[in-house]
Amino acid sequence: MNGRILLIWMMLAVLLAPVTAAAQDDVVYQPRVVSDDAAAAPEAADSVEAPADAAVIAASDDKSDAKDDDEKDDKSWGVEGVLGFTLGLGAFTKDEHARKIRSRFTFDVGAYYTIPVIDVSIHAETGFSQWLSKAGGSNGKYEFRWGDSNIGLTREIWSYDSKKDFKISFEGDLSFVIPTSKASWTTNLYTTITPSIAMKIKFAQLTFGYQIIYAHSFHKYTSPTVDPSEVDVISRSAGNEILSANDISIEGILGEIELAHKFAVGYRFFPNFGLTIGLAFADTWSYDSKSNRNKDEFVSEYAKTGRGHSQASQGTIALDYSPLKYLTLAFGVISTQPWKTADNKTLRFPWFDTVSPSKNYTNFFFTIKGSY
Repeated sequence: MNGRILLIWMMLAVLLAPVTAAAQDDVVYQPRVVSDDAAAAPEAADSVEAPADAAVIAASDDKSDAKDDDEKDDKSWGVEGVLGFTLGLGAFTKDEHARKIRSRFTFDVGAYYTIPVIDVSIHAETGFSQWLSKAGGSNGKYEFRWGDSNIGLTREIWSYDSKKDFKISFEGDLSFVIPTSKASWTTNLYTTITPSIAMKIKFAQLTFGYQIIYAHSFHKYTSPTVDPSEVDVISRSAGNEILSANDISIEGILGEIELAHKFAVGYRFFPNFGLTIGLAFADTWSYDSKSNRNKDEFVSEYAKTGRGHSQASQGTIALDYSPLKYLTLAFGVISTQPWKTADNKTLRFPWFDTVSPSKNYTNFFFTIKGSY
């Protein structure tokens, strides 16, 4: 534990040097995923494995660049709230046996304060979801879920502004998860440390962005756990590991390490109206435990034992409109799905699920964002 604390302070020291930016609640027994903060360029997507939270896409923040200097707010703090609605593609499938609807309302709130002397912003975010339909084995119909909270530090590393039609900037962020969600309680998550670096290039009305995100999670156990009284008889007799009188380990190994890449391009048709197209992909590695290194007679001779590994992609298309200075409306589609098809031979279409619509990998969203 002392080593972890030392690592955290070293990362803080690098970010704060003068020479030298958040909610999982969908599936209880899934490891936490990469932060759902915006993808480098226009405020784009969420974590590559949490499609519903990604509906908090609110539009490009570059519309502020189109305003005159005397219209910009010169303040060291800010607050924002985002109300969103998502509807899964399964609502439109004709398969009578499919889970046809996956929908929910979300609300996220955040705030920041910039410390003038060192020019570092402290930010914090949290939010909740109100499901309208059953979303799988862990979410009940009309269930209310509070998500994880985030707190972090952001600092501009370097920037250049031609004062005409070209601007480039690099920004660093270091965020920490506060495990306030039911999912994190179930998985006994201590925190997730998420450093990231974002690059944004603005050329006239075009904005290009790239962000690389690393996430390292710390759990009490390498597998999710539950209270035996909350598990049915079949599960209790399936040979799950008993950790204590109130804790049994259930099937599956939690994710420990994630690496995500996000790309985005935005175009401003007018100062208050724009289009954002985003593409992201992520690799996730599970904890390296003895249980996934042992190779017995039931394991294929071609299997590679060790850390579990999975990949996912996310495509986003969003239109945003700002009728008022502090208000932004956004509408779009986001698809978060396996990178390849089930046979592992071909790539999935990144922006729409053309293979298995009833799985609700694709979601339509509408958001209302207020910021000050």
